[in-house]
Amino acid sequence: MKALSVLSLAAALTVTAFAAQAGQRPLPLPNQEAKVADSLQPCPGGLERFLPGEYYFCAAARDYWSGHMGLARENLKDAARWASKPAQYALGVMYFNGDHAEKNRPLGLAWLALAAERHDPAYEPGFISAYQHATPQELAQADAYWRDMKTTYADAVAAPRAGRQFDRAYKELEWAANFGGSVFIDGVFMPTTAAASADNLPLQSGFSVARLLQAQKAMYFYGYDSHVFVGDAELVPVSQVNARPSD
Repeated sequence: MKALSVLSLAAALTVTAFAAQAGQRPLPLPNQEAKVADSLQPCPGGLERFLPGEYYFCAAARDYWSGHMGLARENLKDAARWASKPAQYALGVMYFNGDHAEKNRPLGLAWLALAAERHDPAYEPGFISAYQHATPQELAQADAYWRDMKTTYADAVAAPRAGRQFDRAYKELEWAANFGGSVFIDGVFMPTTAAASADNLPLQSGFSVARLLQAQKAMYFYGYDSHVFVGDAELVPVSQVNARPSD
C-alpha cells in the first residue's frame, strides 16, 4: 500500500511561507521537495473502498501541489466527511489564515475545533491558539458554524460512518485472510516475489493485506475510542474544559 503520512501531508497543505501568488502553484519549503513529489503520485484507488478519508486527503494533497486549490478544498471536505482529522485541520488553517481560500476566521476556527476533538497534540494546539486570538464576535459565529457542521463532520457522526465503510469492504477479504487466499487491491504495492494472477496482476496473501489494512485503520482512528464529549453548551478550548473542576 502506498505509504500515506497524513501528518506530514497536513503540514505540507498548511504551509504559507514561500507560497506562490494566488492562482499559481505553491512552492515547497526547503527539504520538503521529496514529500511534495510523493504527494503528486497517483493516489491508491483501492484505498477509497476501505478508508475514503485517506484517499480523498491524498487527492487533496495532489491537487494542492498541482495548483488546483478549488479541487483541493473539495477533496479535503470529502475527506473531512469521513472523519479525517488532518483534512479538518488543513481546512481550518486555510480558512482561518486565508491561505488559498477566502479568509473566514470563524469558519476556520470551527474546522479546527472539529480537528481537535480527539485531543490529538498534532491538532489541539492549533485550535487553542486560534481560539485565543479570536474576538468575541468571531467566537459566537464559530460556535454557530460548529453546531451546524458537527452534524456531518464530528466524530459522533463521521467516525461511525467511516468505520462502517471499512467493515463492509473488509468483509470481502475475510475469507482470503482466514483461509490462506490471495488478493489484489489497486494501489497495494507488492514485493517482486509475489505471485501473479492470470492477468499478470501481483497478488499477496489475504492475511498480509488484512494486517496492512487493520494497521492503517488503527492509525486513522487513533484517539477516537478515548475521545471526551464535553457537551454542546459552547465551543471552548479543550485545555480549558479539562482544567475545570468537577462538580
